[in-house]
Amino acid sequence: MLKLRVMTLNLGGGLKNFTGTNEPSSGKSEAINQLIKRINPDVLAVQEVSHYVDADGISHSMVNQIRQAGGFNYSYYGETLSMKKHMQVKKDLMVNGLFNDWWDWSKGNALFSREPFSRLGDERKEGSPRNVPIYQPLSYEGTRDTDPRYVILGRLKVPPFPYVLNLHLTTLIGERGKNAWTETINAAVQMRSEQLVRVLGLVEEHVMAHQLPLIMLGDFNAPETEETIKTLLEQDHGFQRLAPMNPIATHPSAGMVDHIFFFPKERLVDYHCEIMDGSLSQQVSDHLPVVADLTIE
Repeated sequence: MLKLRVMTLNLGGGLKNFTGTNEPSSGKSEAINQLIKRINPDVLAVQEVSHYVDADGISHSMVNQIRQAGGFNYSYYGETLSMKKHMQVKKDLMVNGLFNDWWDWSKGNALFSREPFSRLGDERKEGSPRNVPIYQPLSYEGTRDTDPRYVILGRLKVPPFPYVLNLHLTTLIGERGKNAWTETINAAVQMRSEQLVRVLGLVEEHVMAHQLPLIMLGDFNAPETEETIKTLLEQDHGFQRLAPMNPIATHPSAGMVDHIFFFPKERLVDYHCEIMDGSLSQQVSDHLPVVADLTIE
């Protein structure tokens, strides 16, 4: 049996004020440190984590900050967007970065662990997670509609060697709120479904077909009732959604869109899942963290 505490958090709200320092003046950096120390997860998946290189060539990384704050032995950063690859004058952050003399800026997803990562195909040897594209637009136009989307796939080097998949699916401008457009909502659902089909295609043959344990977590940008989740993951492929004991919105306008799933459900002995609400969580990001304690066979 393996007992793990896993956590997912979209740091988009913490990204905006990131300065690369731990100065309490911004409030964000210190709040992130305190939150991670308080929750103390064994595995942490974050989305929209940022990194920049200043004019002196010094790197300022939220990944390094989180790794040190949480006392994680292992971490992996998967870039999704950067100034060097996707420079766009419609993106204010990138333009401001030029005049702040940043040599580069990027954001992406990251995976942290107290246990070492193994190779994906050989659990006996130490290895590294991989960053896999699931949506790459023809051009980046500085909006969320054209954000590239990637997933991080890793594996823990501890029996029963579970795979961990950190994802962040698409959301479109105009799909939310009281003035949301039906066509946009349908297009967004279709895009998320297509992206999740690609994610399943990534792990179906080598993981799911062998009934190997898989923890899938992240910002799905979809409520638990959306067919992307209810039909595709739960009904068609047998994933177990870890239902929080306090089913509240993880994002103020999007609802409960951050989730943790497990496959196969037969190997999940027990779990406790909770959305961590409170002043500290709200200070860190516009998303609330989702945390689950798992016992895996």
